[in-house]
Amino acid sequence: MALVPSVSAAAGLVAAQFVAARPGENLVTGAQEYSSNHFPWRQLERRGYEVRQVPFRDGGMEADDVRAHVDGGTRMVAASAIQTASGHRSDLRALAGIARGAGAWLFVDASQAAGAVDLSADIAHVDFLSTSDHKFLLNAARGMGYLYIRREVQDRLLPLSAGWRAGAAPFESFFGPRMELSPTASRFDQSISWLAAIGDEACLGLIHAIGPSAIAARVAALATRLRAELAARGIPDLAMDAARRSHLVAVPLAGRDPAAVLATLRAKGVACSARDGNLRLAPHFYNDEADVATAVAAIAAAMARG
Repeated sequence: MALVPSVSAAAGLVAAQFVAARPGENLVTGAQEYSSNHFPWRQLERRGYEVRQVPFRDGGMEADDVRAHVDGGTRMVAASAIQTASGHRSDLRALAGIARGAGAWLFVDASQAAGAVDLSADIAHVDFLSTSDHKFLLNAARGMGYLYIRREVQDRLLPLSAGWRAGAAPFESFFGPRMELSPTASRFDQSISWLAAIGDEACLGLIHAIGPSAIAARVAALATRLRAELAARGIPDLAMDAARRSHLVAVPLAGRDPAAVLATLRAKGVACSARDGNLRLAPHFYNDEADVATAVAAIAAAMARG
């Protein structure tokens, strides 16, 4: 695991590995991917790569649609584990199989998943998985991120951002001419926020103590209750296949002014976001059933105002 400042920095590190494209080489990403997992790959158009954008269906990339864009020239497939605006959960194993079948890498933005979803069954199938610390990893101070790099891939990468932290003995790596980089993924470490690192130690310790599976089960139960109580009020969440639903609950705003809706919710003590035409609710393990009831009543009031 490498330490990076953000998902965009992680994607940039991987994107920098791609030299000038040969004829037919391409990258595949979602048409509405979050910018941190979209813009870095788009820069590679200047190196001759075709960047193919998969239209979203039900709020995200479906494996069959990705397969239609992948061929023998594909070098990278980039996806989000869970889409930030819709809550659509990608089938990472299916995407990994498609990518690997074409000889391509799979890069995953897990910012909306890590800390709320148990990714242990998926991570062995991906080549890169990155997350920030200020979402479900709980550090509101932000400033750190993490990049998992599959061990078999590590030796194929150049640690282009290597500094003293990338050394085999960091505190003995301040000066040249000698350079001995870490034999582990820490040779890809980048500069981080020290204060954020202290916060992460506390937050990750709490998550570890509770356990990923227990957190995932609790968060899923709260999301299910939230959807059910919204539906009972005649407020449907974004339509998608049940297998693609995640802990993020997206409620279509249907043309309502996002700022006005959010202002109404804030006045009632409900914190959420408006993303790409949806109201996004993100329960975590520190929430309870009373929070769900408060949120549902506030949303019903906000929607009634139009």
